Amino acid sequence: MRVTYTHHARQRMIQRKVSAEQVIETLESPDELIPGEAGEEIAIKRFGAREVRVVYKETETDSFVIYTVMKPRVRNGR
Repeated sequence: MRVTYTHHARQRMIQRKVSAEQVIETLESPDELIPGEAGEEIAIKRFGAREVRVVYKETETDSFVIYTVMKPRVRNGR
């Protein structure tokens, strides 16, 4: 798998304490996939009480551009 991160995505990963491993795992086995607003996809993966959302576009087979990593959410008892 080839993954390219935008500068914005790297900044968000640092701010939100999301590792590259979590991004890859989210892409490889998302709990949910939803369409974005501009043709991109949003992969969602839960890590315990945290939720990571990766906004990306697949540019060719097994090649992804990561645009941003959305703020992990804390789930209350779900």
